[in-house]
Amino acid sequence: LQNRTRFDACYRFSRSASNSASPTIADIYELNTLCRRIRNEHVMLCFHPLSKKADENWRLVGYPDASYNNNADKSSQRGLCIFLAEPRRWGVSDARGSLIEYESHKIRKITQSTTVAELYSFMKCFGTTLFLRGLWMDMTGSVADIHMRTDAKNLVSTAQTTHLPQQKETIHMIQMLRHEAVSGSMQDLAHVVSKDMLADVLTKQECNEGLRALIKAVTTGILPNVDAQVNFRDLIRSSHKAFFCSWIAQNLDLDLSKDTVYSFCGVDIQEEFCSFLGTLDFSSDFRP
Repeated sequence: LQNRTRFDACYRFSRSASNSASPTIADIYELNTLCRRIRNEHVMLCFHPLSKKADENWRLVGYPDASYNNNADKSSQRGLCIFLAEPRRWGVSDARGSLIEYESHKIRKITQSTTVAELYSFMKCFGTTLFLRGLWMDMTGSVADIHMRTDAKNLVSTAQTTHLPQQKETIHMIQMLRHEAVSGSMQDLAHVVSKDMLADVLTKQECNEGLRALIKAVTTGILPNVDAQVNFRDLIRSSHKAFFCSWIAQNLDLDLSKDTVYSFCGVDIQEEFCSFLGTLDFSSDFRP
């Protein structure tokens, strides 16, 4: 039942399975509460039609989350939910998508901090999206982009730095995160606030706000503020394109009197370069 439709009770299923080895009376009460909730609260798992242009592909949006020592036995819990969503639109923060994978599981390894727990959850979610992308390629013949959303801001900042922690296993996971971020396997990595973290309910016992947000996203097919942040590959915004134009003029051997530059480092700067050419005085002896 949990694997098919009841994404809302995924955390309680996981805790009941973990406690089945040595159950107590409190665990029986909790299991009975779960059974009554499943019978009384009806949840529908909906798959919504998605649209795209001919030259676009759909994307996989992964939401990993973790709670550090939040369980009754002082263990950590990780959860994930993955949506198949429409391509990113410029200037639009919300996007349409359908839930295709969800999971809540106890972290069996010892975690020393919240960051380590978030790293475990993040890498598990990313590995699942890679597997789903392979299945999607087999079915459609197209490659779906992978966009990751996390409420751990330190993970996003860690992917952009070279600082390494002391724990060896943590070093390995951070290096894997940075490798995937710069290699192109992960097309986007961004931070979302806690109220927009749709996997939050999969890691905590009582999270009514997160439960309502996830049910609303599944029912309506709208992922709230999934694209509120700038794509992390668009590091060069319009304010930096002028610097690139002057750098090209000074360091590359080009005929500046002609429109010869269309893009640089994967960024479209044709318009900015034309404007830059208009500011140059070619009647003087210009030496780049």
